[in-house]
Amino acid sequence: MSTLKSLCLILLLGFGTQHLSAQSATQNDLLDQFIRMHNTGTETAIRTFIRETYHPALLPDLAMDKHVAFYQHIIDEFGPLNTEVYKVADVKPHKLVVHLLKAGESVINLHVDPADILEVELDTDPDLPNYLSRGLGLGALVCARPKE
Repeated sequence: MSTLKSLCLILLLGFGTQHLSAQSATQNDLLDQFIRMHNTGTETAIRTFIRETYHPALLPDLAMDKHVAFYQHIIDEFGPLNTEVYKVADVKPHKLVVHLLKAGESVINLHVDPADILEVELDTDPDLPNYLSRGLGLGALVCARPKE
């Protein structure tokens, strides 16, 4: 009987993990699109990213030039990003917060200057998870930490 319970538990955990992986695949795809846009760094890449990833209902009233300027500022501030995630800070069905490093920094380095870490927060739309429900939350990790 205990073997049957163990088998059921393993199956439930397996299905739960599979569901989480499916949800994370969409979030990871959006994150990859952001990293590619960031590392390309052009105004065209930024505008394309916004048009392809923001929820379509946001686009008609969007101040496109302000969003482009925001992303361009982050690109100029950080330069190219490492394509690997340094740390997953939070993951929920419709929210992902990760830390990315400047290109050239190793993701296995445990002592990275917080000024070289970009925190990226993306919220996906519950009804259309291929789209962001708002623009990305971006900022240097050093600014997100409370003063000691």
